[in-house]
Amino acid sequence: MATYVAIIDVGHGNSTVIKDEDETFIIDCGSRGTALIEFLEAEKINNIDSLFLSHADQDHIGGLVKLLSTDEVSVKHIYVNTDSSKGSALWDDLVYELSQQSEKQKLNFNVGLSRANGPFSCGGIQLSVVGPTPYLAAKGPGGVDRRGKTITSNSISASFHVSWQDETLAYLAGDLDEIGLNDLKDHKVSIKASLMVFPHHGGLSEDADSVAFTRELCRLTEAKTVVFSIGRNQHHNPRPEIVAAVRQEVDNVRIACTQLSRNCAKSLHKVVPVHLNSFFAKGKPDNECCGGTFVIDLAEKVQYLPDMASHQAFIDAVAATPLCRTKI
Repeated sequence: MATYVAIIDVGHGNSTVIKDEDETFIIDCGSRGTALIEFLEAEKINNIDSLFLSHADQDHIGGLVKLLSTDEVSVKHIYVNTDSSKGSALWDDLVYELSQQSEKQKLNFNVGLSRANGPFSCGGIQLSVVGPTPYLAAKGPGGVDRRGKTITSNSISASFHVSWQDETLAYLAGDLDEIGLNDLKDHKVSIKASLMVFPHHGGLSEDADSVAFTRELCRLTEAKTVVFSIGRNQHHNPRPEIVAAVRQEVDNVRIACTQLSRNCAKSLHKVVPVHLNSFFAKGKPDNECCGGTFVIDLAEKVQYLPDMASHQAFIDAVAATPLCRTKI
């Protein structure tokens, strides 16, 4: 499979790899650890054309530290947004390392990520920055929007459209919040897509009615597949009220979690998961996967992996209280 979009099971965190023949893009790198590197090694990917960090939260940037320290993978271009409010040592160290590598001409370090950038082409796959708008990116974390609300790191989280042959396949929402969503609405920006990677891993959003936010997001994307990138052992995501809101808003929606939520199964199962695709997934060794690494295969036609029927048969077998169960 040479052309695909892979929403990687990195545990609690986000990382998506876009691949078309010899070109590769990465959006976010997951938490600290080696999950992204293990995926790249398994796929024999050594060169990254462009890498985009949606925002400065550690569960989106942590894996980049390991990636930059390896000699096995090279990165040509990295795009980030400035975030002076993020006082973490990880963010400080990462920005310093990126500036050092840029000065040594090992990579191109680009600061500023908004709708003013792109679109970017990864072979025949198009990546467009949906948000933030230049207005919101320029105001930055700590600023105040037109409604008098304080802008945070999540407000300027970059979100993306992935398109293939004039079809908008996916909306990667990053950690979009109510401020960011309202700004997109104010600027009449479309976020429609066939699939959405849900923000905040299905957790509660800050300073907002999470159920109302979820329903509005689903209404605007019109996504028929919603993916939650979660770690089984962190934060008990996705929240039941969030999943319920998705199901109420979208008829016949397919919901897929990368790992098996404790809200669906309190204990791990002994069922051999034959439904998983062949891609690396962090939860595989400990039997923690549900959907595992979720893949949009573009080799011949648009195909979602794992396939819906076998995935839901697995859910029926192992989950006593499945939040996602959808009729076929």
